[in-house]
Amino acid sequence: MLSQEILTASGSVGGFGGYSVGWLTLSLINAGLAQGKGRSGLNWWLLSLLLGPVATLLIVLLARVEAPSVQLLLDLAAQGDDTER
Repeated sequence: MLSQEILTASGSVGGFGGYSVGWLTLSLINAGLAQGKGRSGLNWWLLSLLLGPVATLLIVLLARVEAPSVQLLLDLAAQGDDTER
């Protein structure tokens, strides 16, 4: 009787406590993975709350988003200055 109450309180029996903690942890990991690939961590965290491991697979399979280089931005700014003269 006492062991049943302890198991129920820990979430192992009669609830989804362990699964929800794991799901939340996975969503936070996915947000970090997404940010590492140049994607929005917040968007992927929210998506991961719904999709779980499927979102992890998508993040791993999708290519990294490359940010424009600083030199490219400087070149574009310089071209803009030349056209105004």
